[in-house]
Amino acid sequence: MTRLRSAALAGLLVVCVAPAGASEADEGTTRLARELGTAIGAFAATLDEDQRGAALYDFDDDERFDLRLAPLWLEGLRVSEMSDAQWHALRGAFEQVLSPQGLRKMEAIRSLEHELAEMEGGLVRFLRRRYGGAKRYFLAVFGDPAPDAVWGLRFDGHHLSLNWTAVPGAQLSVTPLFLGGQPREVPAGFERAGLRVLAAEEDQGLALVRSLDAAQRATAELELEAGSGLFMNRPMFVGADPELEAIVPEGLARKAMSPEQQAALDALIDVYLDNFAPAIAALHRARITAEADAIHFLFAGSGMVGEPSYYRIQGRSFLIEFDNTNARADHIHVVWRELSGDFGRDVLLEHRRARHE
Repeated sequence: MTRLRSAALAGLLVVCVAPAGASEADEGTTRLARELGTAIGAFAATLDEDQRGAALYDFDDDERFDLRLAPLWLEGLRVSEMSDAQWHALRGAFEQVLSPQGLRKMEAIRSLEHELAEMEGGLVRFLRRRYGGAKRYFLAVFGDPAPDAVWGLRFDGHHLSLNWTAVPGAQLSVTPLFLGGQPREVPAGFERAGLRVLAAEEDQGLALVRSLDAAQRATAELELEAGSGLFMNRPMFVGADPELEAIVPEGLARKAMSPEQQAALDALIDVYLDNFAPAIAALHRARITAEADAIHFLFAGSGMVGEPSYYRIQGRSFLIEFDNTNARADHIHVVWRELSGDFGRDVLLEHRRARHE
């Protein structure tokens, strides 16, 4: 694979300014992109040669599109190879883009590795302790975040994949987003017993399922394929595919829901958007609102919390999925995808068209 082998990123400048006439949300995301560029520059200034070799890639490297939802063959600079000061600098960059809610989820997902290792036995426990943990997460920076360049960032590991792309004259792209939780709920006997990292995603989604009447359920319900998840050919969890193609929305249309159900669906979508700073969430909320009549809802399972379940929310431009389909219902995966905008593809296309006009 091709790596970016420049001497340093210490001199990196900030991301570009949005075009004139941008909305308040557009301007907000531009400010966030500036702050992110500054924070990444500060972080990169501390990297030594070996760390740069691990962390830095060319923007067009195929590695940028490798969406690993299992903790295997991860690439980049590992958190355990960073100093405390470097990790705090990187975390400061995340604070520019993630909301407090999103930051708490990221930290909780990483810290669940402790409980998960203790719950496993034998060889699995040994491997998790040796090769897992909260510091087995990796940073990759793609390209040079300068005013006249495009660049991206990925931070991933077990049950977490953040993928951000900045393009001159455009807003920061923040998809694909992948989050997971195992255990679904920290069991009794642990200090954090009762902790549910993805509680809102589960509780609000399944409450919507339970609100459906018989006719609505007949339209929205899929047959549950137990254990679909990530390791059973993913027959239901379509959002795990890095090369996700356009999917025709199926299921119950939002416009066929009652006003109360529509409000519940909108609030559920907000659970995913609100992992990001208010300006980013507002920008995507406005786009989703504009296609409200095209949004559909699918589900599988009983709709009872703690039982195997699945749901999908899809519009013309986006896909949200929740998957907790293994037999014990203790292993959740969720994704938010932009069907034409993942990895900044839509804004990159517009950027390249503009350069050739």
